[in-house]
Amino acid sequence: MTDESGSGVLRVLVVDDGRLVRETTLRQLREAGFPAEAVDNGYRALDQLDGGDWDVVLCDLRMPGIDGLELLKSIRMTHPEIDVIVMTAFGTVKTAVTAMQEGAADYLTKPFHFQELEHRLRTLAELRGYRRQVTNLRALLESGSATGGILGRSPPMLEVMKLVHTFAEHSAPVLVTGETGTGKEVVARALHELGPRAKGPFVPIPCGAIPTDLAESELFGHEKGAFTGATGLRMGAFERANHGTLLLDDIDDLPLGLQVKLLRALQEGTFLRVGGSRECTVDVRVIATTKVELGDAVARGRFRDDVFYRLRALEIRLPPLRDRGEDVLLLAQHYLRRFAHESGRPDPMLSPEAAVSLRRYAWPGNVRELRHAMESATTVCGTGTIVPEHLPSFLRSSRDEASGDLFSLHLEGREAVPMTEVVHRVEDALIQWAMRKAGGQQSRASEILGLARTTFQSKLSRNGMA
Repeated sequence: MTDESGSGVLRVLVVDDGRLVRETTLRQLREAGFPAEAVDNGYRALDQLDGGDWDVVLCDLRMPGIDGLELLKSIRMTHPEIDVIVMTAFGTVKTAVTAMQEGAADYLTKPFHFQELEHRLRTLAELRGYRRQVTNLRALLESGSATGGILGRSPPMLEVMKLVHTFAEHSAPVLVTGETGTGKEVVARALHELGPRAKGPFVPIPCGAIPTDLAESELFGHEKGAFTGATGLRMGAFERANHGTLLLDDIDDLPLGLQVKLLRALQEGTFLRVGGSRECTVDVRVIATTKVELGDAVARGRFRDDVFYRLRALEIRLPPLRDRGEDVLLLAQHYLRRFAHESGRPDPMLSPEAAVSLRRYAWPGNVRELRHAMESATTVCGTGTIVPEHLPSFLRSSRDEASGDLFSLHLEGREAVPMTEVVHRVEDALIQWAMRKAGGQQSRASEILGLARTTFQSKLSRNGMA
């Protein structure tokens, strides 16, 4: 019932032999907009599951006949797509931890406020949406659906792919613009590989990395003796790219004086080598990329207007990663697979919780930053499923910041507060939260809370959870 963004409404089946809890929870769920039904035992729950379409089962652990753990195991075997939230009295939290180890999605300690259940369901709806996205995107990757190495199915990237297909057949220069790290060279290579020059050379030149005094020689070559150190004839990038494609990466870094000679090469296909007197003619398709607005650079006198006008006839503007929606997850899966294959390991899975962290981050470094983050996660994880703890720290902190304050105190109208009791309750809540996240594994829960394992175990014993 949830849509792919996780914003849909979950269908909830309540299973509790306690009439008051069962009927109250059912009424509150319906009032909150959740389609819900309720039954009083595990046998009837299994009948409901076989005959209906359910997303979540909310069941009590202690019930006559089939108890909550037995019901959970049966659901995991016959309806693995259904998430189970177990309810337990505080004194039986240890049993709830066992349920988490058996595959429960979450647990609630009775008595609980309905707002707590509603929050868990909303979070679960989001995670289910991301789980579906991750599955669909993995299938998309396996189908090999990419345009010249360009991955994406967001509307901005579909427009980019459309332009790539259109411009690839032409010989006119193309200007590819976008923030640093958005994948401009990937688009340039796609233009080359999808066009009639695909069998010719593809020569990338990073304009910002060429020393100013060598820039002309790098692009157009030089004759023997043209300057000190020129011991022989050297072909420049234009000659090396003859009958193919020349990529001028970050053309905004090209010296102004050299842009005059570049304009002639763009318009006429001719140039002189440094120190040469014989005109060279080439057949080259030029693709230029820029990380700045060239129009602004022209206005400030940092780029020639005639070169700018020659380049911008065919322009592809790449969107930043933050504007590409679920492409973030598609690219993440792609890089996880690539790095795993390079190290000879099986493809790691991306957990829904990790997917949430990836989607919430703004990615100022764009696709390049995402690639490095996935390389790091693959190294930390090794094999298995990528969870938030495997991600770089800046992604984990962004997830925590996005969730706002950890606790809110409502002290209006109170004359006094038993601080020791409040601190213990907060500690209990943190321990339960960590155990849920760790799937009942004490060592991992202690790491999540930054506690020594012995300290964590003593707190578990004090709270009746050990």
